[in-house]
Amino acid sequence: MTERNKRIFLSDMHISHLPKLKAGKHDYTWLQKKDTEALTNFLKHLTGRTDVEEVIFIGDLFDNWVVPVDIEPPSIDEIIASRKAKKDPLLQALEGLCRNPDIRVVCLPGNHDMELTKEVVEKHFGHQADPSKGMIFGGTALWNAGSSVYRSSRLRAEHGSAHAMFNAPDPLNNPGTRLPLGYYISRVAATKTHETGSSNRHWWTYVDDVLEAVGPEKFASCVFEALLEEARLPYGTEIVMPKRGGQTVTVTARQISERYENLYGQWKERAGAGIAFKSILAEIGYLDDAADRLCKKNDTNIVVFGHSHGWELDKDAWFVEDRIYANCGTWCDSPDKPWTYVEVETRREKKERVVRIQQWTGKKPGATLKEAAVNF
Repeated sequence: MTERNKRIFLSDMHISHLPKLKAGKHDYTWLQKKDTEALTNFLKHLTGRTDVEEVIFIGDLFDNWVVPVDIEPPSIDEIIASRKAKKDPLLQALEGLCRNPDIRVVCLPGNHDMELTKEVVEKHFGHQADPSKGMIFGGTALWNAGSSVYRSSRLRAEHGSAHAMFNAPDPLNNPGTRLPLGYYISRVAATKTHETGSSNRHWWTYVDDVLEAVGPEKFASCVFEALLEEARLPYGTEIVMPKRGGQTVTVTARQISERYENLYGQWKERAGAGIAFKSILAEIGYLDDAADRLCKKNDTNIVVFGHSHGWELDKDAWFVEDRIYANCGTWCDSPDKPWTYVEVETRREKKERVVRIQQWTGKKPGATLKEAAVNF
C-alpha cells in the first residue's frame, strides 16, 4: 500500500461571492472562471490521492475584502451558503475533499478571510457524526502572529499577513473589527476594476513607489490617497461597511486616511524601527526575513507562507543555517502566474523532509518548480 506521507499546503484562492453585474460594470473578483475550474479539478485530484495525509489551507481560502466601496460586503458565511445553494462545483469539490476519511483537512484564515470562525467552518464543512473529521479550524486571524498557525514537529505554516504592515490585524486603529488598512485599500482597488475593467496593477506595487518618494513616516496614508486618485474617488467617498445591529454603516475615505496616518510610527514604537521597516518590505513580497526570525528560535526549520501571491523556495540564509522558506503562491493571478502549491514529503527512514513547489496545469500535476530537504 502507498504510504500517506505528504502534506499539501495551499494559499490565496480568494473564493468570493458571485456578483450580479449591472450593464457596463466589470467583474472585480479575483478568482476568475479559468482559476475556478483549475482549483476545482485540483481539489478533486487531491481527494483521490493515496499518498496525501493532510491538506492545509493557510489563508485567503475565502475573500470578502475585494468588494467595491458602494456595495455592502457579504460575510464569509453568506459567501459559502450562497455558493452551496447554487450547487457550485468548486464548493462541492471542497466538500468532497473534507469528506475523505483518509485525509485530514485544516483551514487557517488569512487577512481576506480574517472573520472566518470555527463555527462557520463546522457548519459548512464539519462532519456531524465525527468532529475529528471534516475541515478542522486552525485558529483565529484576528490577533497577532502565532494565533493562526499550523505546527508539525519543526515545520511552521501560517498565512504571513501578520508580519506585513498593511494587512496585520489592527487592534489600535480599529479595535472593534481589527480590520487593517489593507481592507480599505482592497475596497478601493475593487472599485476601480468594477468601473473600468482594469486591474493591471496590484495595489501593493504602490508601496514601493510611494516609499521611495516620501519615506516611511507618512507613506501609509500616501499609498491610500494615491489609490483613491487612480480610482477617481474623491476624498469624501463613503465606504459601505458590513451592517452592525441591522444598521447600515459607512466610513469616509478621509476618515480612513486620517485613521492610519501614523501606521509606521505605531509599528516602530511597538516593534522597533527594524521590524517596522521589514513589515513594509513584507507588503511587496519580502517575507524571507520573517521566516528567518521564526527559525532563529531553534524549534523551526521549515516555514511555509502565502500572502505574497508569488511562489518561492529558499534554502538557508546568511544568519540561519539548515532552514527552508517556502511560499505557496496563488490560484487567482493567471495567466501572469502559475497555479502552485507546496508539497512536504516526510521520509521517515532518512529522518528528513523534502519541500517542493509544485505546479498544477489546470487538469493534472505539472512540473516540480523547485525542491530542497532538511532533517526533522
